[in-house]
Amino acid sequence: MSRRDRLRNPAPWLSDGSTSGYAFRSKRKGDARKRRFGILDAAVVLVVLVAVWSRTPVGALAELAVASITGAPTDDVRPLIAYFDTGTGEAEALTELIAELDPAELAPSDGLPEPWRTAAHVVLSRHAPVEARRALHEAQQEDPEATWLTLLDDRYDGDPTAVLEGLVVESAQRDRAIARALAAGEAHPERWDAHRGYLPLRDRLAGDKVVGQVLALGTALDLTWPVDRPHRISSGWGERHHPVLKTRKFHNGVDLAVPTGTPILAAQAGTVRVGEDRVSGRYVVIDHGHGVRTSYCHLDRIGVTKGQQVKPGDRIGLSGNTGRSTGPHLHFVVRIGRETVDPERLRRAKRRGEPSG
Repeated sequence: MSRRDRLRNPAPWLSDGSTSGYAFRSKRKGDARKRRFGILDAAVVLVVLVAVWSRTPVGALAELAVASITGAPTDDVRPLIAYFDTGTGEAEALTELIAELDPAELAPSDGLPEPWRTAAHVVLSRHAPVEARRALHEAQQEDPEATWLTLLDDRYDGDPTAVLEGLVVESAQRDRAIARALAAGEAHPERWDAHRGYLPLRDRLAGDKVVGQVLALGTALDLTWPVDRPHRISSGWGERHHPVLKTRKFHNGVDLAVPTGTPILAAQAGTVRVGEDRVSGRYVVIDHGHGVRTSYCHLDRIGVTKGQQVKPGDRIGLSGNTGRSTGPHLHFVVRIGRETVDPERLRRAKRRGEPSG
């Protein structure tokens, strides 16, 4: 068969010379392409839905609605504005760092104070970015005995944020970012969370690894205990056999066995959010800044209002037995970002940092 005949009749096996076989193959290829693009489209839609759920106020509303319908606790649902807050971006890493806190006491100094001293030691000893390591190397050229803490002590001028930021951001860049934050109307442009968005991307990411992590960890280490009366820990943080559900569940806080009506105190200064659901009962959440929040659940009475500013030790309510509870107690939760951490571990670390005598 000549080339011209093959072009005229691409399916010579058909007696009528039709091209039905060719059309059939083309249709199969088209169906395969449609299936392939259908899977790709579904994957894109799934990624978008996950992003909307976890990173936008729409997702926050959906999360709150689901929690309300299913009876899940709502004290861990972030406020809508928090979805616009970049925070430290290293919540999971901070959780690991807290678990690795060295029990050895740090040498006291007139330089960088606690709790930033312990926080800086932990963060920089394990996750120092290249820019920070370069600063330490330069200091060791002059003093071979230089360490992260001696370097920070020598540079400390009363502002923990400035000395930490100086490890990874040039002073000119920092001054420019602060000026832009001031021009944008920020009340405290010198704060890391106020001017970090005006830094170049590379400086911002390096700063999050040092400044953001140290400030978050230091804020968590600075928390005080919410009950000032003798009590016992009836259930600790971590895996446990749930007393109501009768199954293994992760316990995201600690239960303090105290009688109904015991005064509950703010663990640190912050902004209040209040609520009530079938699991947590009446609860208070305090945002302490730098991604750190504390929750106080099963309260009998709430003594603060939404948006109220509280100071450390302020009475925020009375303990009770509301919600899913087997007896009067306070369920106390500490979060860094969206991860919970062990409040008892933080309490022990804080006691180590306090001066003896």
